[in-house]
Amino acid sequence: RIFETIFMGRRAIIKERFSKKYRHPVLDSKLTLKRLNGEARCMTKARRLGVVTPTLFALDSEMHTLTFEYVEGPSVKDVLLQAGSLPGYEEQIEDIAVQIGRAVGHLHDGGLVHGDLTTSNMIIRSDSKQL
Repeated sequence: RIFETIFMGRRAIIKERFSKKYRHPVLDSKLTLKRLNGEARCMTKARRLGVVTPTLFALDSEMHTLTFEYVEGPSVKDVLLQAGSLPGYEEQIEDIAVQIGRAVGHLHDGGLVHGDLTTSNMIIRSDSKQL
């Protein structure tokens, strides 16, 4: 689950990993915490590899949440759906495709694989127009 909030005076997103009721509670807690820590480590490593990621503000191992910087801007999916009606859309789509290719290349060169690589999970920052 994803929630918008204010964290230390800044807009933020909280991502909650909720428990799976079909799992034994002890196993569920261990798996959830392992995934939570893994996601935080991967985002940190991705940033070191040159991939722009939201800043991780906090990890709460008891509540199973990650708190990230709020990134203002449309998803790549929304931009692509609207691009066809705009003049010069081919250039815009090509620029986005190149940015995605570079980011995925950096991840793969660093030994990371994105587990859910979709255009809905990518944001074009309003301030810089970058992925």
